[in-house]
Amino acid sequence: MNDRLLDRLGDPRSLTARDAHTTFEALIAPATDDSRRIAILHALARRTPSAVELTRFVRELHRRAIPFAVPRRDRPIDLCGSGGARTPSFNISTVSAFVVAAAGVPVAKHGNRSSRGPCGSSDLLEALGLPVTTSLAFGRVTYQRFRLAFLHAPLYHPATKAVAAARRAVGAPTVFNKLGPLSNPARITFQLVGVADLDTARCATEVLRNLGRRRAMAVTSVEGCDEFSPKSATRAVVWTGRRLVDRTFFARDLLPPEDRVGDWGALRPELAAEEARRILAGGGGARRGSVLLTAGAALWLAGAAGNPAQGVARAREALDSGRAEAILEQMVLVGRRYRRPRRV
Repeated sequence: MNDRLLDRLGDPRSLTARDAHTTFEALIAPATDDSRRIAILHALARRTPSAVELTRFVRELHRRAIPFAVPRRDRPIDLCGSGGARTPSFNISTVSAFVVAAAGVPVAKHGNRSSRGPCGSSDLLEALGLPVTTSLAFGRVTYQRFRLAFLHAPLYHPATKAVAAARRAVGAPTVFNKLGPLSNPARITFQLVGVADLDTARCATEVLRNLGRRRAMAVTSVEGCDEFSPKSATRAVVWTGRRLVDRTFFARDLLPPEDRVGDWGALRPELAAEEARRILAGGGGARRGSVLLTAGAALWLAGAAGNPAQGVARAREALDSGRAEAILEQMVLVGRRYRRPRRV
């Protein structure tokens, strides 16, 4: 049977905005069966999408998303790991979001459950007692009170539910894994994203530039993590607002020895929640070090610090003062009003 869409996806020429629209309409249309969705996802997986193509796909997601409104003057930042790295690590960007908000920069963090690792951002937040996976209202309230919101992707992108079964059937990363970290439903001004490798970092930063971010950065550690390395080097591509710049950050230049020792690998949700609380309470080690590097880079991107070293210093003060821990504690109290009662 001739299928014009699959033929077009098999054509190596860059997809137009119309092609991207047609592809997404086919994926989410109620009349599309899962066998065709799987075929489309496989066809997309065989492509090497350019930054322009990914930008067009992100815009298709945005067209169908539930927007998260923020005052224009806030200029919030998003910190989001891609989850596609070959070496899973602790939920650094999620914990860093509390630190950045405590340092005075608004955060609207987009995230999801883990598709392959032991604990995604939403898994950790749920284990901490925050109803991010079930309540849109909770995010609005926490942003108003603390200038911090966690946006669970499936809540804000309900159209993607139609593709969930097909994605599971594919059994491998699809184009949606690339789009997720780039498709925040809020009007984001700055963004820091962790990715699997340097080529992906360059592409992701170009997409963020195309989407209108004032400044943005994509990072990947030499160990193969989609986070800042607290032990060795992290390579980055930075959109300065004028051009793309390659940078390398060395943990030894920004962290004391006590923040570079120990494990910083991934943990199951319950253990990750314990570790998050320990870090926010002032605990040391490599996970704390990566949080400081991430929060420091975010503060620098957002203009709250003159350089990454000053950003790390400001992040350390926000963490050691107890303000970040206090935000979590207050969010847990607020969250009790928005939890759904458990079924007996």
